[in-house]
Amino acid sequence: MKALNWIAGFVIVAVLFSLVPQGNAENMENQSTEVTVVFQFGNAKILSTTLELPTDNHTAMKATELACQSLGLYLNYSWGTYGAFVNQIGWEKNNWTTGAYWHLMIWKNDSTDWKPSPVGASSLILQDGEVVAWMYGIDNPSWQPYNTPHLSPGHYHAWPTIHGDFNNSGVSDGSVYGHQVIWKFKSTSPWGFSSTPVISQGIIYIADSSQLYAINMNGSLLWNSSAGAAGYYGIASPVVYGNLVIIGTSDKHIRAFYRENGTLAWDINIGEDIVSSPVIGEVNRSPMLFVATFNLGHTGKIYAIYLTNGTVRWTKELMGSDYFGTPSLYVDTKGTYIIVPIAGIEDTSYNWNPPYGIQCIEASTGEYIWNYTTSSPVKSSPVIGDGRIYISVDGKDGLIALNIQGEKLWDFYSLSTATATPAYHDGIIYAANLSGDVMAIKDDGSSASLLWSYHTNGPIQASVLYASGNLVVATNTQNGSVYCISSSGSLLWNLTLQPSNYILASPVIGDSFLLVASNNGYLYSLGNSTLLPEIGEISVNYNADNSKIIISFASEMQEQAILYYRNSTEPAYHAVWMNYSQGKYVTNIPVPSTGGIEYYITVVNDSGISKSTSLETVSTSPIPEMQLLVLVPFLFLLILVIKREKR
Repeated sequence: MKALNWIAGFVIVAVLFSLVPQGNAENMENQSTEVTVVFQFGNAKILSTTLELPTDNHTAMKATELACQSLGLYLNYSWGTYGAFVNQIGWEKNNWTTGAYWHLMIWKNDSTDWKPSPVGASSLILQDGEVVAWMYGIDNPSWQPYNTPHLSPGHYHAWPTIHGDFNNSGVSDGSVYGHQVIWKFKSTSPWGFSSTPVISQGIIYIADSSQLYAINMNGSLLWNSSAGAAGYYGIASPVVYGNLVIIGTSDKHIRAFYRENGTLAWDINIGEDIVSSPVIGEVNRSPMLFVATFNLGHTGKIYAIYLTNGTVRWTKELMGSDYFGTPSLYVDTKGTYIIVPIAGIEDTSYNWNPPYGIQCIEASTGEYIWNYTTSSPVKSSPVIGDGRIYISVDGKDGLIALNIQGEKLWDFYSLSTATATPAYHDGIIYAANLSGDVMAIKDDGSSASLLWSYHTNGPIQASVLYASGNLVVATNTQNGSVYCISSSGSLLWNLTLQPSNYILASPVIGDSFLLVASNNGYLYSLGNSTLLPEIGEISVNYNADNSKIIISFASEMQEQAILYYRNSTEPAYHAVWMNYSQGKYVTNIPVPSTGGIEYYITVVNDSGISKSTSLETVSTSPIPEMQLLVLVPFLFLLILVIKREKR
């Protein structure tokens, strides 16, 4: 009888164990090795590509070579005692004078962030599905870069600044897939959204008049923070750098929050209005924040602030106020320069008075380098492309091109009155004006020519977005609409967001979605649901000794699946690659000693289109409820067997 009882108990345990999916099984069906390579330049421009490695070489160096070939980037590296050493990628090469150089970064399985690779690119062997990043910049005394790559596993299209990079180019390497509303997020402010969202590592950061939000790429709220500044956020847009989200608020403060949980890192009261987004440069081996201000009836100022602690390095008075225009950065062998737009001086009757134009300021000392004066206010952001500066002017000047020394090359009066920041790509400026016209203007060197023009339903004040051959603009009218126009000037689609309202925020791309914020209080995610990867019903179980949580879902296609999770007591999310075997994705994570687990899953298909689930929670307990449900019938059978033996 004892033997029979032992056998019955063993059968129960064996059956229970067989019902729990195993998360560490290697996938032997697919022998190909696909990896993703990320490049992040010093101006925050980001490029990435997914490629297949040859069977005889799985090193990060081979992946880097193939990625540069795919993206058309120049690559220079040399061989030495310790293997391959990368000297230059694209236009940026190691600069030992400034301390900026290319860092090879890796995101290990179950990590919470990027870390410097412990070995060189020629010694780092990559596994299927892994992601590596090359990041250009400076590092701290511990050799850890101050900044961090803005892409993360499964999230391959970021937008860390209001215009995509610190040159204000307005160019995304993402695509516009459609105009179906996939999800929308509601703000708490009655004024809705006027600031532009920024995106880093799959998280959206956006402010309304009451608080700053961090939103998952499926519309789930991760955190929100006012830090004592409720009602003082308003219209400035945030910027992301390293582990910080920085924003200027309308109570005349600049605040930096930790992007993982929204806690306050530092706070400085500069005493002047901030309606523009800051920019960040790496100067004298330290990251510096530059913000220009608006001062009613007076000139504004520009502040240089140490990003690590929020202390002011220098302050300079501008020749006028900065009104909605974000400064841009230009870096050459001589130094770093801030190009600041000047709207003039606004009086109490809301009239703008001269001087107007552009100022160039040396970033290290605050020294004035040159001024360029326009006949009307500059309320847009200066765009730098191929060594030239492009400015849309709120008046008859239209569009102006300057060289980097501040000398006018040409003007294009036909653009007329414009406050929208243009986008620059491959010698063409895509601009929009207050009459609702979108124009493609070719830079011919010493003059400009109109390629085409398209008329929309209202004034355009939001920036122009260029995304993989298509343009996106939004109109600031009661029936605010989003237009997608091909680079040849033909309308692809337009959409009036509901409920209809004004759109002042600029459209941006995050992952596989076009994100548009409206004064109606919603942030919209637009795309094409038929192209998104399928994520089946998620199953949560436990292993036999309750030490692991097993998370799985069925899928007919093998793609890339990443589980993001964190203990409710932790600030950061871990990223875990999910294994694919026999039509199912599966992985396991440890059961925390205290608290529960929050998680979401991101899946990326072979076309690079991604989808994320909503944020879910798992309540951990010594004996999971699901296992109890499975255990009950077998305990009942065991009791019957024992009673029968006693007879």
